[in-house]
Amino acid sequence: MLRDVFAFLGKLYQLLVSLVLVALLSVGAWAMWHFYEEERLQNQFLKEGKVVEVQISDTDISQRSWRDILGNVTYITFPYQHKNYRARVVRDTAWVSSGDRVKLLYHPERDEFRQQRMERKPGRVTSRLVHWSSVGGFSQEHKLLIGFLAVSTFLFFFASGVLVSLTGLTILQTIARFMLVIVLGLAALFFSYDTWVYFQYYRHIKANGQPLEVTVLDKDRHRVGRGSSASSFELYEYDATVNYRTGQRVVPITENEYETLKPKESLRVLYDADLDDLMSATYPGNYSQVIVPLFFWILFLVIFWNTVSGSKTKR
Repeated sequence: MLRDVFAFLGKLYQLLVSLVLVALLSVGAWAMWHFYEEERLQNQFLKEGKVVEVQISDTDISQRSWRDILGNVTYITFPYQHKNYRARVVRDTAWVSSGDRVKLLYHPERDEFRQQRMERKPGRVTSRLVHWSSVGGFSQEHKLLIGFLAVSTFLFFFASGVLVSLTGLTILQTIARFMLVIVLGLAALFFSYDTWVYFQYYRHIKANGQPLEVTVLDKDRHRVGRGSSASSFELYEYDATVNYRTGQRVVPITENEYETLKPKESLRVLYDADLDDLMSATYPGNYSQVIVPLFFWILFLVIFWNTVSGSKTKR
């Protein structure tokens, strides 16, 4: 009897945890879609709008949405072409008040104003070859859309698992299994594409890079993989922070350069003006990039075979 009680409490606990995860993923998917819509609308204003300078007649710092909690927001009122408008402005370091003149983006067709986005230049620029991902070349709008699709995928699998435990509908398990095959196939294709783009990018710098001498400021290494404790196999990527023109760059280097280079020494690099990127002249490329797509292809083939075999057995 006591064993049954503990079994029931264990199942109840698992169900509550699953429901909490589903709720969190639902909120995450909703937030991702909201930020994607905001980014898409901002890009629409940038492409189709025009910059207009207006004079503020009134300000309001009251919070009107959940987004206002995340930053210092002021709602400003101002006249434009004999009409009064209101716009949401995120304050950075300066406050805005009545009488101030600000520049906003105006969309004639929507007859709305939005704040211009101020892009901050990073203190140092990291080569795309360091911690590579082709997503880094995507626009912020596309990154948010990918994030929404990824969170929605996790939400689907967690939610279907909860529904199966509550209803016992095996059809949901079958649908989820086929969806998993599709997702793994898409992941294998994406990471294969990602690896192909990486080597195309690397070869472009290797073939078109201009040889230069730069001064090393610092060096670092990052563990990107670890095998079993018995083999003690560790995989590292190596990079160096160098002075280039008026700023600093983080560039990929070889293991030997990591071991021998010291601060203030010179490093021979290749600079590609088309890509505005550079790397060590002896950097051979990171062939560990093939591990991830290979893993997903193997996983896809195994799950696909088990799914197809299982469906034939049931028949």
